[in-house]
Amino acid sequence: MKRFVLLLVYFWVTSLAPAMADDFSGMWWDTSKPGTGVYIDYNAGGAGVCGSWYLYDDRGNPLWFTFIGRAENNVFQGNLFKYTGSPMGQPWDGSSVRPEAVGTVTVNFSTPDSLTMSYEIDRTSGTLNLTRFSNENCRGSLWWDPNKPGQGVAHFHFNGSSGQDQTGMVWYVYDSNGDPIWYTGVGGPDATSFDALMFTGPALGETWDANTVKSSKAGTITANFNMNSLQNGSMPRIDMDFNIGGTTGSLNLEPFVCPVAVPKR
Repeated sequence: MKRFVLLLVYFWVTSLAPAMADDFSGMWWDTSKPGTGVYIDYNAGGAGVCGSWYLYDDRGNPLWFTFIGRAENNVFQGNLFKYTGSPMGQPWDGSSVRPEAVGTVTVNFSTPDSLTMSYEIDRTSGTLNLTRFSNENCRGSLWWDPNKPGQGVAHFHFNGSSGQDQTGMVWYVYDSNGDPIWYTGVGGPDATSFDALMFTGPALGETWDANTVKSSKAGTITANFNMNSLQNGSMPRIDMDFNIGGTTGSLNLEPFVCPVAVPKR
């Protein structure tokens, strides 16, 4: 049932934008660099691109960057932004969410199942050869709470190690100091409860070593689809509750659609 609901949401979200010749939205990864990934929301009708890149800082701690802009001739070029925001455990303060441009990124949308992403951050540069992590028939969607902007949740389905269908989610938010951090959760196709896992990995700029990618349980997350919203034709929602190290809270999530009218670079 959960898989069916997610498909309904996917078609609901994509119907908000013009028809897409190619749909690049979904979770992507470089198979040679497991433990990191990129969620891309690509509105081909308006060439609007929004991305969230999950990686590690110069100490190997979880870090996320975002990018937003327009693609021209199937190529996106723009700034990478690092955000700081409302500290975990304190009342959400949207005015504390602040972006800082830390580098640049170029994404080549070569085929619907193969992308290249090149980046420059300070004196560090590199290229990711991205393939799809999310399922072809259920690529997932990006969600946010409009009352708590500056964070979001990528929700998707993927094929597990044994070929079975699994549900995945990545929540990008801020730690107790207001610094960016991300948590992941993985479960079965109908999962609503997840262990919130915090990952550490290779330091930014160092040679990638998959053996350094480690996870630890940071808390729990529940994510329930609001069926009533779909049945009455209103905005679909996910009711998300979390407990991270004893800090509890909730998010009233709705689909985030990458803006079409993104200013040109």
